[in-house]
Amino acid sequence: MIPPVAALLGWPLVVWAATRGRGPAFVLIFCVLGGYLFLPEQGGIDLPAAGALDKLTIPVLCALLFCALSQSRQPQDITMLTGWFPKQMLVIGLISVFIIGSILTVLTNPDAFFSNGQFRPGLRIYDAGAIILGAIYTILPLLLARKFLAHPRMHRMLLLGFCIAGLIYTPLILFELRMSPQLNNMVYGFFPHSWLQHLRGDGYRPVVFMHHGLYLSIFLVVAVIATFGLARLNTGAARAKFLAAGCMLFVILVFSKSLGALVIAFLLVPLVLFLPMRLQLLAAAMIGLIALSYPIARGAHIVPVDWLLAQATAIDPERAASLGFRFHFEELLLQRVEERRLFGWGGYGRWMLTDQDTVADGEWIIVMGESGWIGYLSKFGLLGLPAILIWFRARRDGIGMESAFIALALTAGMIDLIPNSGMTPDKWLLAGALWGRLEMGRISDTEEQTSEAPPLRFGMRRPATQADPGQPAGPASIYTRQRKRVERRT
Repeated sequence: MIPPVAALLGWPLVVWAATRGRGPAFVLIFCVLGGYLFLPEQGGIDLPAAGALDKLTIPVLCALLFCALSQSRQPQDITMLTGWFPKQMLVIGLISVFIIGSILTVLTNPDAFFSNGQFRPGLRIYDAGAIILGAIYTILPLLLARKFLAHPRMHRMLLLGFCIAGLIYTPLILFELRMSPQLNNMVYGFFPHSWLQHLRGDGYRPVVFMHHGLYLSIFLVVAVIATFGLARLNTGAARAKFLAAGCMLFVILVFSKSLGALVIAFLLVPLVLFLPMRLQLLAAAMIGLIALSYPIARGAHIVPVDWLLAQATAIDPERAASLGFRFHFEELLLQRVEERRLFGWGGYGRWMLTDQDTVADGEWIIVMGESGWIGYLSKFGLLGLPAILIWFRARRDGIGMESAFIALALTAGMIDLIPNSGMTPDKWLLAGALWGRLEMGRISDTEEQTSEAPPLRFGMRRPATQADPGQPAGPASIYTRQRKRVERRT
């Protein structure tokens, strides 16, 4: 059994050993995804000046350090965005509002009170520092992905990273499907959540090393989208291998017994497999817009709650009852948010109901309760807007199909944040990669040629080749054909 603190403190050594000689893109993906999938949920270290060092912050800080040290190993044929901070005014504005809004949340909540028999302390200036530090830790994966994962070839590497991570997790999931969710107990000595929530019929919902089985299910959805996307981007034997891997991951998702994640997969996987790129980007933009506007529609009673409950009842009455329970508390919490709508109630559970126990599952209502509309629009805007904007910029910037798959994977996470919590770092990686692609704009023809095929081995450099002008060009790749069609239309 490994002590959780030892695992967390040993993660920098693991990263150093596994990423020596690799480029910053590989380092970033390994740090963030590896830490998210395998580090323990408990056992963090709370430092006075640095905040909590835990499963979410240690991988991000490792990524910052080792990406900075590995910049010299960036492939010469791939452009890397300059500077560590975005140049787009929209991103700068959202980040500024996010941080300033956090300060105003503290300043507007100095009062202490009792809520449902519990004392809720007022917020102090000291809390502003902790909140700002937490905001920086939250968006740091986005900033790193914007810099190191902006290029189309790095988008393919990111898709491949999710595919490989899903395949590595597969035997662990199969073990827990058969033996019950025991790996976290066996390795770290604790179970991260309620055991009863992971009993499903006569079987189990796997957790592995994540906070909850729902987190695992939505990660599998992203892995399935990434794997089938790689199948679309490849030909021949490589396509067949990715199709087989995608089918296997989809079966694992079905066995994981999460109805919401399965519905998202049934909605998005056909788009990945059959739609052309332009329609994929349009679908991602529309779904992202719906997810971002859900709180407005919910507050205006536009969401057809009764119809959704009727459809869920037809599929699974037990899950329909759970959905109705969530809708009920959403109504009550929206009324609570209206009392401090701009900057919210702050932390320490101050946003919870005062007269009864509060159950809040959706990330959107949690963010609105703590940070108000300002916090919601800035945080969810950073996460969801790139999937919308990239559709408008597709022709001008020559966006490729790999970016469309990342946009669809990001919208899968956005949909999941409506009924569930889980603002996890893998979602910020996807959003940061899209923000970086938008900032990079149209890339040169030379760089397009180097982006035609994803690396066959994750993180390994593919030697750059230069075509002989005297020889006829080989068959065009999917990416090149798409660019030519776009240029003919424009």
